[in-house]
Amino acid sequence: MIESPSPFAQPTPGLRIKEGAPVIERPSKEAVEAFPVEAKQLLDRNHSEQQAHADAYSVDWAKGRHFVIVGATGLGIGCSVASAVMDLVAESGSVTVIARDLSKSLGYATGAEMEARAKDLGDRFHWINDGYAVEGKALDIIVDALKSKGAQDVIYINAVAAASSGLLPDHPPVYVKDVDDEGLFQWQLTPLNERAIEATRLFMGEMAVQFTDVLAESGISVAITAFCDWRGSLDKNSRDPKSVDYGRNGAYSTSLYLPKDSIQAATSAAYGTDKKLLDVFFPIMRTRALPFIPGGSTMSYVYDKVMQKAGIRRVNVPELGLGMLAEIGKALATDDFNPFPRLDAHEMPLDLHFYEAVKQLNEDPESSFYYKKWFDR
Repeated sequence: MIESPSPFAQPTPGLRIKEGAPVIERPSKEAVEAFPVEAKQLLDRNHSEQQAHADAYSVDWAKGRHFVIVGATGLGIGCSVASAVMDLVAESGSVTVIARDLSKSLGYATGAEMEARAKDLGDRFHWINDGYAVEGKALDIIVDALKSKGAQDVIYINAVAAASSGLLPDHPPVYVKDVDDEGLFQWQLTPLNERAIEATRLFMGEMAVQFTDVLAESGISVAITAFCDWRGSLDKNSRDPKSVDYGRNGAYSTSLYLPKDSIQAATSAAYGTDKKLLDVFFPIMRTRALPFIPGGSTMSYVYDKVMQKAGIRRVNVPELGLGMLAEIGKALATDDFNPFPRLDAHEMPLDLHFYEAVKQLNEDPESSFYYKKWFDR
């Protein structure tokens, strides 16, 4: 195995180590019973925050359009976009929300609440909980739903979050600081098997790209396709075990970039053609996927602290949904558009500060870098 000079490839002495990545736990009975109320609160919060920021974003272009949003339930950006779109298609147009959530989950409760709120839209709203696919019955369900609405020139948005955090073959371990009920510790990322690697590359990357063409082949024209990304996927130097920067973006340096490579390549290839693709870069968002990334939630809190120190306002998920719609509108309006819009530009200049702060985080209450001084949890 290659040895790495990176500080992120070395364990912090004296700090607890957990191997692997966070495990998805089955929700308690109490949590399941609370999901419908949480779903209502989530959609109410999306609506309220989007109303508060509506004047800052140009999204009226979306009125009367047909939307297909994959990964559109729960706490993520897909649900935020869907929340805004449901208001914008109140009189004409449609929205098809696609997810694959267990019945006892917040995502499922969100889909059910969306469906309840969309009664006035009638058959112009569809919640499909069979997931998306590029062939077979699952694809037929989506295509039939779109054709039933007469949907053409659809706006296809993919916000799927389904990937595995870990190491590629023969790569040295990466250590990522995180916090649990006992305090500060470090994840030691471990090797992924071939199945996990291929699934990570496929569902968020290759399939997401193919879905555009499959819709067109099924008789549904696509006006524009928009994907979700994070700048850690651009840090190619951090993928190299021989680099001093190896692993500095945690799992994004080791495996989570895999689907983004496919998306970025497709977006680049489409630029200047008659096919419009967008790869939108977001800041760190507290979505339902974040706690399943080693160090994900802790990273978000540390960035909050460095933004606070710099006097930078945090942009929350509901407002980012409006930002994504605004970028799609800009791209539809001209052929000379930016295929890689940056909604993370306010956060991006803080990356170097973040790396240094994380390296210093410790459990000493007397230290300036005592972890509890860097975020509230």
